[in-house]
Amino acid sequence: MKIKLTIFILIILIVIVTTVFVTVTKTGKNSFEENREKVLSQLYLAIEEAKKMGKYKCCIEPPCTMCYLGKWIFKDGTCDCDGMISMNEWDKVCPQCIRGIKEGKCKSEIGSCPLP
Repeated sequence: MKIKLTIFILIILIVIVTTVFVTVTKTGKNSFEENREKVLSQLYLAIEEAKKMGKYKCCIEPPCTMCYLGKWIFKDGTCDCDGMISMNEWDKVCPQCIRGIKEGKCKSEIGSCPLP
């Protein structure tokens, strides 16, 4: 009887440990991917809102994130790379937009994005 109880307890422990391991492993992997997707989605939603407010005038599609994140010369989540192109001030167009233009993602209001 004692041996049967010990085997039964061991089986239950193995099942519990396996279940916890599988759940933690799966949750960790999905949570990274889900978190990344959620963050990117929120970022692009915020950029779309800034566009509607007239604060985000990007020259590529999808829009750059560099300006919104404050990694360029524009402040407070704004972008005016399209305006800089129209004034031929290429040194003020963010590197992400320059790369996007080279990749054919131009959607500038001036009609084209001729690189300098």
